[in-house]
Amino acid sequence: MNNSDFDQHGVDSTGTHWLQYAAFAVSAIAIFTTWAFFFDYKFHNFIVKILRLIDCSGFNCNGVY
Repeated sequence: MNNSDFDQHGVDSTGTHWLQYAAFAVSAIAIFTTWAFFFDYKFHNFIVKILRLIDCSGFNCNGVY
């Protein structure tokens, strides 16, 4: 685990911190999932089913759905 391009402060040779790479990856995933939620019918239904499962797992079902 010693072979790394980052120094002891987490900065690589171009001056980019490793958290900047992580933030870029999270942003790309968030943009893709937001797009898919609104423009892909199957993905939208998948997310809705997950949200209903979480909602009806003891939080606020009240016999609905």
